[in-house]
Amino acid sequence: MNVENILLGIAVGDAFGAGVEFQDRDFIREVVDFSKFINLRGQIKIEESRKEIFTLNYHPWDYTDDTEMTMGLIKALISEEQFSKELLLKMWILEYENGIASKGYGRNGHGSMQWYFSGEKTIEEIRSFQKERKNPGNAPAMRSVPLGLLPEGMINDFATINANATHPNEIAVLASQCIAHAANFLIVRKGDPRKIIDYCINKIKLNKEFETYLKAVEKLPDYDELIAKDFEILCGTQPIEAPYFLPGIKGVPSDSKFTAGCVLYILKNSEDAFEALKKSVYLGGDVDSVASISTGIMAGRFGIESIPKYMLKNVEGDTYLKNISKQFKEKINLK
Repeated sequence: MNVENILLGIAVGDAFGAGVEFQDRDFIREVVDFSKFINLRGQIKIEESRKEIFTLNYHPWDYTDDTEMTMGLIKALISEEQFSKELLLKMWILEYENGIASKGYGRNGHGSMQWYFSGEKTIEEIRSFQKERKNPGNAPAMRSVPLGLLPEGMINDFATINANATHPNEIAVLASQCIAHAANFLIVRKGDPRKIIDYCINKIKLNKEFETYLKAVEKLPDYDELIAKDFEILCGTQPIEAPYFLPGIKGVPSDSKFTAGCVLYILKNSEDAFEALKKSVYLGGDVDSVASISTGIMAGRFGIESIPKYMLKNVEGDTYLKNISKQFKEKINLK
């Protein structure tokens, strides 16, 4: 199993997607042809006073919190300590601080966790904020791909711990489990991508809301045949409406359920890592998370040969990601 491909796919999808995230679907399809990197973060349609959230300390080809927190999760898995919420938090702090030590500043992104890193809120305050939300953030899903490489019987428990570390919310837990099982199904079990949604529906004890949503996603037509009403099913109300983020654009909101559903749909309708990346980005909205997860899983299943060389050459952290993948593979005894 080539863990290196998975991590490179995660980083490439994250880094390329970060340049165009939170843009309207139609606009992205007009300006992005994947022949070069495009940085549109300064054009995100948000109040000027808040634009710094997306532009401060951001540089093209940097990966974001998606990859950073995934690396922290892996370090928790290969630690000698018992996997727990406390261990995860410790490793995420270390990974964030490592970024500051190597780059001179904290990595862009992090959503509600930025409150913790800045000292504005405690971790308990952040957990309380996410616990009762109907639209919990997608961090648990975005960092759960490596959990799919664990023995199948461990996945649900570890995915639950992953979610509860920051988002102790039923929807966030289910999204974390969905992504981990999707990774296991495609990378480990070599399952048929066309069956991935049914697999997750049957593998996870979904609540009624999540089950109804995934069953509706399963019935959607092929990607190129999607029309407006189909995007409403896949991504929720379009354009996005508050409190879902970012309101006013057509695309995927920053939401655990919709992120998981979009990823499963992309995986079902892609044949290689680059196709998954393109289809993720063309959804619009919070595309770096969808692209990171989808590209990473497809790279683990089908390799990275389809990904343009300029992406692999420019993405941040090539040597670092390779070293982490080697440690992970040896510790978890992956073949």
